[in-house]
Amino acid sequence: MKDIGPEEMGLRLWISNRILQVLNVYGFRLVEPSPIENLETLEAKCGPSVRDEIYWFEDKAGRKLGLRFDLTVGLARMVATRRDLALPAKLAAISNMWRYDEPQHGRYRCFYQWDAEIFGSPLPEADGEIIALSMDILDSLGLGGYEVRVSSRRLAEGFLNALGVEEPSKVEAALRIIDKFRKASREELARDLANLGFTSQQVEEVFNFIAIQAPPEEALKRLEAFDVKGEKFQRGLSEVEATVEALKALGKDGRILLDMSIVRGLGYYDGVVFEIYDKEDVGLGALVGGGRFDGLCRLYGRDLPATGAAGGIERTILALEKKAKPSEDFSQKPKVFVASVGVEVRGKAAELAARLRRLGVSVEYDLRGRSLKGQLEYADSTGIPYILIVGGRELERGTVRLRDMERRVEREIAVEEAFRLLSGS
Repeated sequence: MKDIGPEEMGLRLWISNRILQVLNVYGFRLVEPSPIENLETLEAKCGPSVRDEIYWFEDKAGRKLGLRFDLTVGLARMVATRRDLALPAKLAAISNMWRYDEPQHGRYRCFYQWDAEIFGSPLPEADGEIIALSMDILDSLGLGGYEVRVSSRRLAEGFLNALGVEEPSKVEAALRIIDKFRKASREELARDLANLGFTSQQVEEVFNFIAIQAPPEEALKRLEAFDVKGEKFQRGLSEVEATVEALKALGKDGRILLDMSIVRGLGYYDGVVFEIYDKEDVGLGALVGGGRFDGLCRLYGRDLPATGAAGGIERTILALEKKAKPSEDFSQKPKVFVASVGVEVRGKAAELAARLRRLGVSVEYDLRGRSLKGQLEYADSTGIPYILIVGGRELERGTVRLRDMERRVEREIAVEEAFRLLSGS
């Protein structure tokens, strides 16, 4: 966990505003699920072992509670209890969450994500909508050098079933091992699968499966070549094909790869899944990840298909640091500092600051009783671009001195003219 200073917070606000703009044009509504959940709510899908990975506690009333580890569970629980919401419900949130795991590059124990979910649609068009939204969010942030890797949990489960691996707990454990594909060596993955009871032939078949990472047309041919007849595999294959077609209709198929190593680590995913990586820095981890979780709401009392995505704010910042700096100013610094020449005009300086604020201009004025020199040094050190200098003689003439700190130019102009220039009106 860490403190967030004003410079980084300004960048975070810029990122959030860009994300909110895209969410708005896609018709998502912003909500905020509770940061504290009943522990049994968090355990409903992940099981009691999740206690080792989250912050949980017992309150004064003896209730076992936990801090949320993602936004999806809270949103699913919320929608399951809100039967007044029209379907499909397109909900989004930008907030923080907590995981008690080892801090890693781009991830702290307290971290922030944006999250967007569609509840109530079983159609592949909803999966396409979520992936297209994720792509447009990254494009809006200037992070267009990415590739979208699409797969299916159902397809992977069907393949494992065809290998003779059918026990649900063993399938889930195997998927967790496959999910480590980008973090572990081939030898480590093979050892973990062998420890799970896989034969050497089964291990080799798994590697053949997750080696499929290609454009949709090629990847689909290679998947069909496995000649797996099982219903789960065939259904997963059809869902992936339909999602690709939905992306084509949205004009978003140009940066899509089918990648069978993508299975997502959280156990509530049960259909199409995807992750988006910066092609120049795959080691950074997924900038966005998501997929279908039709069974999650059922755990909270309502059978409701759903699909969604989430992206980490911290990883987005790391990716932006390697790109060209956004042209927008997100420093949070005021536009104007109103400096007073002497104690007798401090009240007038405050009055002018208040008038500028009513015009929508971000303004500071001296709150420490500093000399004019001290005020100018402060404004310069904080990067404030304009200084309005208020002096007794100038006020008698109805003027102020306006200093452009970037150009180092100062001139005396009428008060109303200064207001017009600074407010852009």
